[in-house]
Amino acid sequence: MTNKTKSCRNCKEKKSLDAFHNDKRTPDGRYDVCRDCRSKHRNITDIPKERYEALLQAQNYSCAICGVNAEESKNGLAVDHNHATDQVRGLLCVRCNVGLGYFKDNINSLNEAVNYLLRTDDAT
Repeated sequence: MTNKTKSCRNCKEKKSLDAFHNDKRTPDGRYDVCRDCRSKHRNITDIPKERYEALLQAQNYSCAICGVNAEESKNGLAVDHNHATDQVRGLLCVRCNVGLGYFKDNINSLNEAVNYLLRTDDAT
């Protein structure tokens, strides 16, 4: 029997399938981020309740980007962090948090997206 491996989306290391949580939604039945990376992420974003409340109050109980109220956000606000430094930046709604993730926190890409919207907004 061969020991199958896959690469972690975060650390890019090739690891045994046992190093990944089960995920029935994927073709190989495993999550795309290894257990170690998922654990590290949880340690960064699992901040003390007092710190979460302080951030929430400082942000007027709303998403730091779009301003949606925390109570209106279906899943509350997620703890956002800088992936390069692991520093917590603030609280975001799911849409804004995922949006930054899709752009991989790349400011140039985000600026290009803004420029695209500005260019195409004139066309309508």
